[in-house]
Amino acid sequence: MKTDAVLYTRVSSDEQKKSGFSLAYQEKQGREYAEKNNLTIVKIYSESYTAKKPGRPLFNEMLDFCKKHKVRHIIFLKADRASRNGVDSAALVYMAEREEYNIHLIQDCLLLNKRSKPTDFLIFEINNCFSNFYPRNLSVDVTTKLREKAEQGYYPERPPVGYMRKPKEKKAYLQINPEKAPFIKRVFELYSTGQYSYSSLAKQLRDEGFYISPAVKVGKSNIEDILNNPIYIGDFVFKGKRYFDAKHDPIVSRELYALCQKIIQDRAVGKPVKREFIFSNMIRCKKCGCFFVGEVKKQKYIYYHCTGNKGGDCKKKSYIREEKIEKAFLETLDSFRLSPDTLELARKCLKQEFENQNYYNEARIESIENDICKTKKRLSKLFDMYLDGEVEESLYKKKNTELENQLEELTMRYSSYTKTGIELLRYSESLFELCKNARQWYLNGDVRERQNILKIVCSNFYYDGSNITIAIKKAFQPLVKIALLEKMGVERLELPTSSL
Repeated sequence: MKTDAVLYTRVSSDEQKKSGFSLAYQEKQGREYAEKNNLTIVKIYSESYTAKKPGRPLFNEMLDFCKKHKVRHIIFLKADRASRNGVDSAALVYMAEREEYNIHLIQDCLLLNKRSKPTDFLIFEINNCFSNFYPRNLSVDVTTKLREKAEQGYYPERPPVGYMRKPKEKKAYLQINPEKAPFIKRVFELYSTGQYSYSSLAKQLRDEGFYISPAVKVGKSNIEDILNNPIYIGDFVFKGKRYFDAKHDPIVSRELYALCQKIIQDRAVGKPVKREFIFSNMIRCKKCGCFFVGEVKKQKYIYYHCTGNKGGDCKKKSYIREEKIEKAFLETLDSFRLSPDTLELARKCLKQEFENQNYYNEARIESIENDICKTKKRLSKLFDMYLDGEVEESLYKKKNTELENQLEELTMRYSSYTKTGIELLRYSESLFELCKNARQWYLNGDVRERQNILKIVCSNFYYDGSNITIAIKKAFQPLVKIALLEKMGVERLELPTSSL
């Protein structure tokens, strides 16, 4: 009379499905073994699941079935098909040693039950140790290679949205995805205004056609991941360590990323994010010198008033509508409209003015470079100490955050100091080329874009209670002079000789 048994087969990869350990092969071997040993297979459990850790659904279901229906024989092709982890192996050993179960391991030539020799259990445990060792060693080997790749500045994992990697290239660094990158930049720009939550920003981007993948529209969690991922400023995090100055190009500036991080932190502690007003902290009271701040009246009109921090009654009397300020600024932009001939002369004028200035401080840059190098070494040393168990996790996280913030600040300072006079000149030239359309550019821009234009052109705004005065930056004063001469109809224009 034959005895009931169950057969368990398992693969953990497509490669095994096609090779000698395929499910079909395991089933064939199991049936032949059962026939030779007078066993009847009443149920077969086949699953594609790793055995590196406990929790295999069908494996657990099989054990429950055997206990419920008192099936005392369980057949496996070999030990590593049964388990690669200590928990499941211990469960099988206990069932064989303490209960009335027979564990058949065909290719290992083992039958584990109460009558088995201690050496049989020892062989099973040894086989299990080797099965355990393989995935662990493989994991360490892969992680080591990926960490080495990260140390060289190459992002070792799957490209995040906004980037892509060319196939078939060894150590291929991330490349900007021209279709997705503009949306990534848009996420940071809109969030920096302080007027969006994760959910509302996701809705806005969905309306604009942003897809994470061809079938997945952007959602709240995607927005949160994007805003908190330093990969978009040229860094990346791998296995708990942050790598700076990676090989890939950034999509957003460090300044914009830092601004978004501040908003995120303020919201995390319940600090309200104030609405941004275009001219806040740009207009000074001509009477007391305090800045003007914006506020909304009747839910639609924007007024600016003196803070009155230095005393007096300026706060009550010095009010001005935003439309009046914009009108004065747009008139300033209109004054920059030049003919092509005069624009060329303005370029020459600015070049002369820039040559009189020292925008490149070599000593400062060298000092910052040394500080950046020292901070990176401290980060690396701290990480090594953490891996060696010399630093507790809580202390490591605290010091690591401090050093990363310090490095962020140094990197931004380095970026600002390395803008040479030539770069500033080119930037100014680009602005002059847009002078003809500056009004429309300003009117069509969002809060950030408008503020950028204001900061480029103006140094200060003053209001005395009735009139607003706009101070143009000294670098642009030659342009204003030339524009005035052109409007006066002067036949021959010469370069102004006044210095900045």
